[in-house]
Amino acid sequence: MENESNNQWFFKDLVLLDKNFHNADQFFDFTFPILSKGGYVKDSFLTAIKYRESVYPTALPTEPYVVAMPHTDIEHVIKPFIFVTRVKSAVPWCEMANNDNVLKANFIFLLGFIEKNGHIDLLQKLMSCFVNPSFLASLYQAKNTSEILKLLKSNINFKESS
Repeated sequence: MENESNNQWFFKDLVLLDKNFHNADQFFDFTFPILSKGGYVKDSFLTAIKYRESVYPTALPTEPYVVAMPHTDIEHVIKPFIFVTRVKSAVPWCEMANNDNVLKANFIFLLGFIEKNGHIDLLQKLMSCFVNPSFLASLYQAKNTSEILKLLKSNINFKESS
């Protein structure tokens, strides 16, 4: 599998710290040009991600900080990525599997997959970190992009175990 290495998922230009967004759509409108210019997504991505999030919301009631993990179908993605965002003020985001419950997301991990079903392993690895309160606290307290990337790369191993 070509995208198993951390270096092929995390990119310094796809880490955004301490910006405010009023809602998910505003977040997508802001991040789409960055992803598009970087060659990560197709023009269809913006409409697709907004639609999918409205039908299948992705906020997780993790403690002490809420994480949202929006993603869409592989046909809208050119190369795999994880766009990591720590927001300045929590963003209202509908809870996964419960559209009626709005959580306040502190982190948004926008995921881009290129392999059908390839996201299952990635989601499991991310979830194992997100259920760890000390990991989320460390992410929240990180001072800069380098610290965020170091934490993610040292805690999330995308290589298959033998």
